[in-house]
Amino acid sequence: MTAQALGDGHRRALLIGTGTYDHPGLPALLSPEVDCTRLTEVLRDPEIGQFEVQQLVDADRSTLERAIGEFFLTAQRDDVCLLYFSCHGVVNRNDKLYFAVRDTDPDRPAYSAISASLVHEVMDECRARSIITVVDCCYSGLFIPGAKGSVSAGFEDVLAGQGRVIITAGTRVQRAWEGDHSGTETPALSRFTETIVDGLRSGDADLNGDGLITVQELFRYASERLHQDGIEQTPRMGGEMQYDIALARVKKKRRQRSSRTTGKKEPSRRTASPRPRLQLESPWRVSAASGPARQPVLSDGTLIVHEKYSLHVLDAESRRRYPLIQTNYVGSPAFHGGAAYFPGPGRWLRSVDLRTGRPRRSARLQVSDGLLSVCADILYAPGPDGSLHSIDLLSGEICWSQPLGKPVIGCAPEVAAGSVIVMTEEPRPSDDAANHSGRHVVAVLEATGRPNWSYQPDGQLSPEWVVTDSGIYLVQEVESSHQRIVAVDPTNGEPLWQFETAADLAAAPAVVGELVIFGDVDNRLVALDTKSGAQLWERKTKGHVLTRPFTVGDTLFTADRAATLTAWKLPVGRKLRSYDVLLSPDHQGCPAATNGWIYLTDSHGDIHALPTSLR
Repeated sequence: MTAQALGDGHRRALLIGTGTYDHPGLPALLSPEVDCTRLTEVLRDPEIGQFEVQQLVDADRSTLERAIGEFFLTAQRDDVCLLYFSCHGVVNRNDKLYFAVRDTDPDRPAYSAISASLVHEVMDECRARSIITVVDCCYSGLFIPGAKGSVSAGFEDVLAGQGRVIITAGTRVQRAWEGDHSGTETPALSRFTETIVDGLRSGDADLNGDGLITVQELFRYASERLHQDGIEQTPRMGGEMQYDIALARVKKKRRQRSSRTTGKKEPSRRTASPRPRLQLESPWRVSAASGPARQPVLSDGTLIVHEKYSLHVLDAESRRRYPLIQTNYVGSPAFHGGAAYFPGPGRWLRSVDLRTGRPRRSARLQVSDGLLSVCADILYAPGPDGSLHSIDLLSGEICWSQPLGKPVIGCAPEVAAGSVIVMTEEPRPSDDAANHSGRHVVAVLEATGRPNWSYQPDGQLSPEWVVTDSGIYLVQEVESSHQRIVAVDPTNGEPLWQFETAADLAAAPAVVGELVIFGDVDNRLVALDTKSGAQLWERKTKGHVLTRPFTVGDTLFTADRAATLTAWKLPVGRKLRSYDVLLSPDHQGCPAATNGWIYLTDSHGDIHALPTSLR
């Protein structure tokens, strides 16, 4: 029998867990991270919850409040929204509940924690008819404003699902208990969340056996389990429900064939001819960042997603998550040989192993944030004093250091035609500010660091450029309504051609073979000839592009604000197919691609893997 649908709207979940605290009055919790991870697995399972899940673990207060606001205020009428907390609960003198975050001061929660009243206010503004809030923290019963839920509804009403339900791990005076941690290497789920996950995964929470697990059924199952296990917690449910809400369906059990039941004799291992395994190209998605982040970088078998002060690292094949790497600045690191390079405290160069998070040896020098690049085992590192350093990553020795006289800005150095190309900035002359740009393009010889040439534009340069051996393609500000693409010879810095755009570029351009391709804010995708700058074709996108266009073989891919990843046939620009996913904006970066797969970061910070042959 075919399982019933879970509704017409989107099923969305925001899971918030905080286990690390700076204040000594809030002891660390081991359960919140694993709570969110395990609950995500069952909610995302297409045979169980079918939810789109965003996780936020150990995030700061502003990030969490913004995420909660976006989660509820962007919901539509038919959506099902599930908000979950696993953290310390803090109560002030007036018995008001607060959800503790990493930097919460338990003595002053009003301005250092997330107030329950704020969450209620945002929920009140939500358009969705079906909202479930699950709170697993001490004193969680204080989150319920009053009325209990209605009695169970009929089957048709369950499918419709409408209401606003709150489920808490205990009463307003009870503590919520963590699991029985045998060691920090294998933390256990909290007692309350464990019953929820088990009930959904096993299907045991389907108390009436109709194939669906409703909110009320899950609440009754969790309450009975805690009572049977002797846990001193009494979950509570409240809110206003017109109908019960279908939360999940029961996953069908896979029955294994046996020769005893079929009556057929199985062939022996020696005589059996092995069946070829069918390899399916199956897209996958895993949690990475806690919100919008840079597009992933593929380096030495790892996928790295950069989110402000954090590097989320996963094994590209097994999807195993490695330890989180914390950075001191927001700029993007450079990657090489299984290590990340970025400025540490005091801007001193730091090298960290991507898989272990442990420091590696690196050259002793100060570097600028977000301006490091690697080419052929050489790290090019601009310094805050206006110098450029060349470092051999195999030996750790500094090859050369060249003073540039002015700081490198905007974008990391690029190597082309035997030169290291950088963009520098200096104050504009006060007497002729209209005709001079504060930004220059400077080239030094790759082997020695000696100056080679410089290019002085007649307008302000944008840092969104592209550098190749055939040309340097700069984006120059002209007027408020459009820009100009200028091609420069990488061997001598002489201008080759220029092209006036009809509107500002939405992201950095890309060079593909003999084409320069860019998307503008008026939803145009334009291809120029690299040699002459002549426009070859123009296409419309559903929304303006969010990342630099990128290619796999002879296929061009663009991601736009209309949540569409589109494939185009090169060199003619014929549209081939599209896939629905909203990428996280990255004006200078783009998704990674290798071996027939595309790896991208969506607007929630999750990594997707999509086969390039996806139809």
